[in-house]
Amino acid sequence: MVFWPIVIMQGVILRDARENISQIALSTGEDLSHGSFNFPPDKMLRVGVVSNPCSGGNRKGLGAVRNILNRHPNSLHREAQTLADTVAVLEEFERNEIDLVAINGGDGTVQTVLTALFFCKPFIRMPLLALLHGGTDSSIAKDAGIKGSRDRGLNKLMNWVDTQEGTWEIVRRPIMKIEISSYPQPLYSMIFGSAIIYQAIKFCHQDIYTRGLHGRLATGLTLARYLLGVIQKDRAYREAVPMSIYLDQRSCLKDDFMLVLITTVERLLFGLRPFWGTENAPLHVTLIHARPEHLINVLSLLACGKASRYRIPENGYFSYNASEVRLRVTGGFILDGELHPPASSKENIIITDGGQASFLRL
Repeated sequence: MVFWPIVIMQGVILRDARENISQIALSTGEDLSHGSFNFPPDKMLRVGVVSNPCSGGNRKGLGAVRNILNRHPNSLHREAQTLADTVAVLEEFERNEIDLVAINGGDGTVQTVLTALFFCKPFIRMPLLALLHGGTDSSIAKDAGIKGSRDRGLNKLMNWVDTQEGTWEIVRRPIMKIEISSYPQPLYSMIFGSAIIYQAIKFCHQDIYTRGLHGRLATGLTLARYLLGVIQKDRAYREAVPMSIYLDQRSCLKDDFMLVLITTVERLLFGLRPFWGTENAPLHVTLIHARPEHLINVLSLLACGKASRYRIPENGYFSYNASEVRLRVTGGFILDGELHPPASSKENIIITDGGQASFLRL
């Protein structure tokens, strides 16, 4: 049986299946930790929308977004592309007492906003976040965001702010702090991938997007091509990468890996959940070695959301929930869909729990 904590506040039902309600801080005047949010009971929520005009879903323009927000004059809308732009926008939102920040962009835009929030700390109190499908894939929004297209999601959000009607929930997700040896400051992210994940996204950028294909079609074609290549044992599509991986400063895995995935989302594209660790820790880690056994069986059952009896370390499959992951990487990697090409030398990466964020899901 699932216990749903419920608080009734001026006719609003606040529900969260993942957290005890006492862990969700309401507006009580104290400084709230990262992962909390300001939900004032005595006034309407103020919404600030930050749009990345270069994100895949926004390249045709932001006219529809502006038209929707013009009907809600209590909201603010600003554009940002860089981290500096984003920090400036969030500082303005803080000065204007914004309670809810809607992110209109792709996964890379979500990463930029999270880095601004957690590293630069422009807010005294962490705002509630709402993710719109404003990117090419919007993988994070599919897990913790508002359902529907960008415009439909924004309409739904603003109507909810006005009326607080309909089914809704607050979901909390850990945010990964990524420290990279060649980078001047940490990044805050929700999806890290290397080996075949990096190769597949690079292929998608170079061979799929350039043909004018985007969204679920582009993702599906890329996934299908790489699955076929892996099953056919085509070296071009299953190139392994040597890597040293330390889990919680205890286990050391040093080998060639075909897949490396570290994430804090609960579901990836197409509803896939390719992690099965049982440890009580925030980072989902999934590794597939260079020459796994029974690959077709494992992948086919994984796509159906089922476990395979062959999905064990002895056959080259490893999944673990960790609090800290240290990697020594020789190839490129991705953070939230953004490509990070290989460095000139081995890259040292430390991934830890950077705090929690609260997302509105409608």
